[in-house]
Amino acid sequence: MEWHEQKTTKKGDVGEEIVRNYLLSKGYVPYVPIAEKAHPFDNLCASQDKKHIFIAEVKTKEARKYYPDTGIDIRHYKEYKFISNKYSIPVWLFFVDATNKKIYGNKLKKLEEPTVSNGKSYPLEQKGIIYFPLELMKTIALLSDESCAKIKMYNTKNYEGAWVYSAKEEA
Repeated sequence: MEWHEQKTTKKGDVGEEIVRNYLLSKGYVPYVPIAEKAHPFDNLCASQDKKHIFIAEVKTKEARKYYPDTGIDIRHYKEYKFISNKYSIPVWLFFVDATNKKIYGNKLKKLEEPTVSNGKSYPLEQKGIIYFPLELMKTIALLSDESCAKIKMYNTKNYEGAWVYSAKEEA
């Protein structure tokens, strides 16, 4: 099966489109890769006044089932850090969570600050994943039932009973 035909890729495409539409509604211009293959990041975004630029990386995934956190591959984390440091461009991680019906996230620099949450030290590295606590996430937007259903069509795991995220509306 080709990369773009995989369920996880299609699920990611849905989340990326949702976040792109959100960014457009907030006055940002997202630039997207045109290659139909893996890419270093999802969007390079610029404000319409050309004064701000950032990378928007979108993860269409739910929070972990038994822990109040979510994460990304350590390999990807290191790539985002390298790009951010080399080019002085901030990286925003957006998590599109259909179970919690919201988009949440934060700047990578904020998420990687050492903190303790629910008795665990974060960032937490386990089995090739780096986890960040949900309490450091800002709620970006709520998801419609239609968007959640579209995302869930491509789920490969059972998220029933997943951790319910309840952060303040901050973004």
